[in-house]
Amino acid sequence: ESMRRDFVANVSHELRTPITVIRSSAETAGGALTTQPEAAREFIEVIERQAGRLQQLVEDLLQLARIESPALKLSPEAIEVKPFASQTLSMFRDRAEARNIQLTLKVADDLPVVQADRRATEQVLSNLLDNAVRYATEGATITLRAGRDGQKLAISVSDTGPGIEAKHLPRLFERFYRVDAGRSREVGGTGLGLSIVKHLVEAMGGSLSVESLPGKGTTFAFTLPVAELPR
Repeated sequence: ESMRRDFVANVSHELRTPITVIRSSAETAGGALTTQPEAAREFIEVIERQAGRLQQLVEDLLQLARIESPALKLSPEAIEVKPFASQTLSMFRDRAEARNIQLTLKVADDLPVVQADRRATEQVLSNLLDNAVRYATEGATITLRAGRDGQKLAISVSDTGPGIEAKHLPRLFERFYRVDAGRSREVGGTGLGLSIVKHLVEAMGGSLSVESLPGKGTTFAFTLPVAELPR
């Protein structure tokens, strides 16, 4: 019951902020359309940004609800990790280059295939890479690694960014938890991404962890089951 109340309170707060900005900007822009067209355009841009944030928040909420539902159905298949990781990493090269961030892939050629839902795995990896690119400082290096971890395969995303204080680490995967709320909203975060990642990884039979040192960087790692291929 306490978690439900907290969730409703957080959702209300997260929705109220962009809605308030959109309403006030719309009113101001409406009054400035004829007298101050340049100012009106600036307010319209604010409305567009906040509407985009609102849309992303609603989409993340709906997705989280689907993932947490007992009716969630995944479609596990055998996935070759190296080409999959390379393709996913390539989706972020333009954004990384724009901020002078170097992307590196360190995945051996002889890794076993994993048994996982392709769309869910892509979302997990994309979310971790997206966070790394968003929060890493300019000139940082982001490394995507994969290696054998017992009967599972471990995939990690490391960055040489600012790092996270130890007191925040146990709560990073909670819904709406943010290390720096202002910074997170500034770069477009909804506070739900890591919670979605955690649910998807666990639904595929894996686990998720994080290690970080302030000033040194952060590593998010998750495991996936190795596929049992027919002999």
